Amino acid sequence: MATYKGIQGYSVQKLSSDPSPTASVEGELWYNSTSGKFKIAVSGAGAWASATAMNTIRTSSGGAGLQAAAIIAGGSIPLPTLNSETYNGSSWAEGTNINTARQSIGACGTTTASLIAGGYSGPASTVFGEAEKWDGSSWAEVADLNTDRMTNNCIVGTSTAALCFGGNAPGAVAINETYNGTSWTETANLNTARNGIASLGTANTAAIAAGGAPSSTESWNGTSWTEVNTLTTPRSYAQGAGAVTSGLVFGGGGALTEFYNATSWTEMGDLGTGRDQGGGAGGAAGGTAAIAMGGSKPSGSPVITGLTEEWDDPVYAVKTVTVS
Repeated sequence: MATYKGIQGYSVQKLSSDPSPTASVEGELWYNSTSGKFKIAVSGAGAWASATAMNTIRTSSGGAGLQAAAIIAGGSIPLPTLNSETYNGSSWAEGTNINTARQSIGACGTTTASLIAGGYSGPASTVFGEAEKWDGSSWAEVADLNTDRMTNNCIVGTSTAALCFGGNAPGAVAINETYNGTSWTETANLNTARNGIASLGTANTAAIAAGGAPSSTESWNGTSWTEVNTLTTPRSYAQGAGAVTSGLVFGGGGALTEFYNATSWTEMGDLGTGRDQGGGAGGAAGGTAAIAMGGSKPSGSPVITGLTEEWDDPVYAVKTVTVS
């Protein structure tokens, strides 16, 4: 009878415990001498997993950064808050407050250099154009947007090269502005005025405005907006993370997640908790590593949540080899 060693030219490795399931061991086979079982490392479709909840529950906040280095600022709890927090991949830490309490804001950048702009004061019914920049230790006011508006998730780029598009002034607007680290400049508008957008993009020269009201999707190339394939399921106030060639849109009144590959949308694994108006982050790796922060749940108590979930794609696992 042929043996594995004879066919492959080497013997199966014997281990007393299973290695951590990572990309480096995917496809490897070994014998676990403790359990007396053959094991193999495999990869599967992406999925959301629960992570540490924020210290302050909130919705309509601005989120930025990476899965393991995220920042969230402002929002509603249910009144507008000044609070900001940073996430290091395992826990949240209270940070310095922003200068103007507001909700319905957008954010971009990193945990050491981020930007927020626009927003809404809630009961006072004031729409803001104020922008603030974070340097890793404090928030400083910078030049206002040219048009005051609520900017939920519709800012992409960095703290010195940002793009802000659409929003609610109130009423949906098509206005598009770029930031150069000093001032905002109006540039080519969206083809269709919209609010409740989910945004993708890591630079002010490449962005996706996905869904919202209306539900169509547009792509920005640094000069103009072009209509592209719309989300599989139209929705508003979803969160976005990642680049225009590998990004995620998740939530928006439910738990649905969709992946964008620069051409089309594909449905992926749902969030553990459906939500809208939360914070999303993931940087250029958003299609493989993203984070969903807070938001408003469709039902249950409390409706406003501080729940955090992390997206990983692929998900690596160790499986026992069985004979059937």
